[in-house]
Amino acid sequence: MSSFLHAVPTTFAATPPADYLDVIDLLLEQHDEIREMCAGVERSRGEERERRFAELAATVRVHERGERAVVHPATRAGSPAGNLLGLSRMLEEDAIERSVAGLQVLGARHPDFDRGFAALYHAILDHATREELDEFPLLRDLVPVQRLHVMAGELYDVQAAEAG
Repeated sequence: MSSFLHAVPTTFAATPPADYLDVIDLLLEQHDEIREMCAGVERSRGEERERRFAELAATVRVHERGERAVVHPATRAGSPAGNLLGLSRMLEEDAIERSVAGLQVLGARHPDFDRGFAALYHAILDHATREELDEFPLLRDLVPVQRLHVMAGELYDVQAAEAG
């Protein structure tokens, strides 16, 4: 299981780990981990690929649910441009979740898995990059620093409940 899921307790946490400065720092670390997990699925085969894909699917679910509950609402509330950005990221997340579900049904050993996973991997990378280049800078501009720190705790709590 991913390290950020291991770090999330099954009960609500009062605060995130102390080394996270704010919600954006926490999300950037999670994005890096998800990228590494995607690469691990891509280079593995057989039973190991099944295990790695199951871990990736669970990690993506927890990560995206946290963003939907904590991050995108703040982006959308900040400005008309933020509203559009938040909605766009949520549509991308919907597509990613559908792709994950389709690949789960297909199975990691199916001959069509490679093609489907390549498309999913590309969608995940594009989505994370758009958040990092568009949404996160907007949040830093519009949301007070103290609120970004509080949001880290909120994200941690949502992810803890989701990972439950």
